[in-house]
Amino acid sequence: MNDAFSMVDDRSGALQDILAANVRRLRVARHLSLSELARATGMSKATLSGIENAHGNPTVETLATLANALRVSVSELLEETALGEVRVVRASGATFRERDGIRERPLEAAEALGTIEIAEIALAARQLQELPAEPEGSRVSVYVLEGPLVAGPVERISELGTGDYMSFPADVPHVFAASRRPARALTLCRLPH
Repeated sequence: MNDAFSMVDDRSGALQDILAANVRRLRVARHLSLSELARATGMSKATLSGIENAHGNPTVETLATLANALRVSVSELLEETALGEVRVVRASGATFRERDGIRERPLEAAEALGTIEIAEIALAARQLQELPAEPEGSRVSVYVLEGPLVAGPVERISELGTGDYMSFPADVPHVFAASRRPARALTLCRLPH
């Protein structure tokens, strides 16, 4: 290829794997295509592709150029990223419960997140559910999966369609209602500390 792969020697390949994962992750996070990163660094797409595929050993100058283009330090390119817990809940294993007259599937419990509860709610056609006020300072965020859905504080409801999002104070009585068709939404309730 070229001399961009001549300096860093790591026989196990672990360093190349870390570098490859970090460059790709950062490039994607910055919404850069391989071509755009090539233009920003003055490197060829082949060289960058080689780095992202853990083939080769880039020079210190190459690492510095990449770090600059990706707006990180060289050490961040070479450090393994600590991963937090990843949980996958498959739709086939979903369990619903009834709460306050609404069918919901908890996705994360308040115990796990402290003051946040995330749930998928499902309303039957023409179902209207008025919920009591949560503690002062609480807010609900709603993302509609299937609509239309009417939601919001009793005094200020809004009709939402599929894909719409809203956030509102939940420390007052609030409503979720479906029209002639069933409705589903993701809700996130943030309770004060």
